[in-house]
Amino acid sequence: MKTVRKGDTGKEVKQVQTALQIGVDGIFGNLTDISVRKFQDHNDLDIDGIVGPLTWEALKIDEVKEEEPTPPNTTTDSNYLWIFDNGHGGIIDGVYQTSGKRSPKWDDGSILYEGEFNRAIVNRLMKLCTNAGIECVNLVDTQEDISLSRRTDKANDIYREQKDKDGKSCIYVSVHANGFSDESANGWSVYTSEGETKSDIVASVLAKKAAAEFPDEKMRKDTRDGDADKESNFWVLRKTVMPSILSENFFMTNYSNCHNYLLSEEGRDRIAKIHFQMIQEVEEKKLV
Repeated sequence: MKTVRKGDTGKEVKQVQTALQIGVDGIFGNLTDISVRKFQDHNDLDIDGIVGPLTWEALKIDEVKEEEPTPPNTTTDSNYLWIFDNGHGGIIDGVYQTSGKRSPKWDDGSILYEGEFNRAIVNRLMKLCTNAGIECVNLVDTQEDISLSRRTDKANDIYREQKDKDGKSCIYVSVHANGFSDESANGWSVYTSEGETKSDIVASVLAKKAAAEFPDEKMRKDTRDGDADKESNFWVLRKTVMPSILSENFFMTNYSNCHNYLLSEEGRDRIAKIHFQMIQEVEEKKLV
């Protein structure tokens, strides 16, 4: 079997992820590296995160068949084009592409790289939407750290092209994890630009889904204007010409938030779930 390590992609990485019973995306990222190291530790192997002959043998993998992708549901008409933006850079050849934007190094050696997390959520959303016949696009389908201005320019170009094509409206969703200097800061939030806009409708639906899915977690909100979203002058909210929201999915600087949701495959699935539930409701009710 081929030796694989952090930064690698492909069939062998999927086999490792399947054997370790973690999310299978074929990308040897931070979570896979942590899982491999834990497996090596439990099996008295060198803890180097590299899946070589001895680790392959311990994993007891001969050949793992890849699951056939679920075909898209083309019977559902999409009312909107959803533009997903995975904020910040990813990991290239084992190197995180964005300075900062990461958790502390926790006692178990784990680190959450926000750009990797953001991509994991967007990748899940792309699959969920595609399988449901909902039109969507990954705005930054690369591991590179693309500037804010390039992101918004590209999103606005897509919006204009879509208007010329069939008049379908676009909705922009930027996915992030929060951070703060005080580890006690915790909770979930969603942002829109200042003032009353159609973005508030989308954000309110997402906030409702988050509160239902995470009833024991703090929902950080500002209800002074009658809705749950927080308002900010974030570049991506000010410079986009369509309804736009930015979700801050818990705090990577809070140990509990980070391990329960951001570093956890189950937690990531649940975070993607609330975004998809929001998309389904907006689509079904044609809210904007």
